[in-house]
Amino acid sequence: MAELSLQHEGATLQARLTPWDERALGFATAEITGFEAHSADSASHLLAEAERWARGLGVRYLFGRVDGNAHLLRGALLAGGFQFVETSLTVSRSGMGNLPPVPRGMLPTLRPAVASDIALLRGIAHDDFGHGRFLEDPAIDPAHARKRTANWIEDLVNGGLAYTAESRGRVIGFHAERVYADAHRAELLLTGAAAPYAMLGMPLWVTALESLAARDIQHCTTLVSAANTGIINLYARLGFQFNTSLTGFRKFL
Repeated sequence: MAELSLQHEGATLQARLTPWDERALGFATAEITGFEAHSADSASHLLAEAERWARGLGVRYLFGRVDGNAHLLRGALLAGGFQFVETSLTVSRSGMGNLPPVPRGMLPTLRPAVASDIALLRGIAHDDFGHGRFLEDPAIDPAHARKRTANWIEDLVNGGLAYTAESRGRVIGFHAERVYADAHRAELLLTGAAAPYAMLGMPLWVTALESLAARDIQHCTTLVSAANTGIINLYARLGFQFNTSLTGFRKFL
C-alpha cells in the first residue's frame, strides 16, 4: 500500500511512498508525514513499524520532519538510526497589503505556464535553486537532487499550478501556488528568479502577492529552508511571520 497510518498507545504515525522523488533519485523513497508520541517507547515502536512497512516495499530512503521543539521525537529518531539533514521554517502572511514599495516598471508579469515553457523553467530550477532536503543532504548525489527540483517545476506546470514570470519580453523566473479559494488561502509552492535576474526577486514576490490579493486570498503559507538566508531575509522584508521550525531526518534502509 502506498500510504501507512499507525496508532499505538496514543501515538500516531502516517507515511507515504514518494514516487516523484524516486523518479529523480533512482531508488524507492518514502516520507513520514505525521508523527506524534508521548513516550519514547511508543515512538520507537511506531518507527520500527514504519521501517518494516517501508522495507517491505523496497524503500531505501525514509525521510520525515518533526517540530524542532519535539525533543522526544527527535531523540527517538536519532536512537532509531535516523540522521539529521536539514531544518525548515514554516512561514505565513495574513493580508496581502502593506507590501514593500517597488517601482512599477520593475514588476514582472505572471501568466499561466504552458508546456513550451517547461524546458526553460526546468533549467532555472536545476541551475539556480540550491536549497531543499535533498540538495542539503550530503549523502544524495547533487546531480540527482537538482534533477528532483527540475522535475518538481515540470510537475507543477503539468498540474496547472505554475506561472511563468516575464519582464520586458524575457522569462525571468516562475511562481507556483495551490489556491483554496473557498477558504481564501493559498499554499506557496516554489518561486524564484533566474540567477541573471536575481535583482527582480523582490518584484516577483510583490507581483505574486498582489495577484493573490486580486483573487481575495487573505492568508498564505509556505516552507523555507533555514539555510537559505537570502530568501529568509526576503520573506522578512515582505512581512511574513516565521511560525515554527521543523527538523528533517532520514535513514537509509
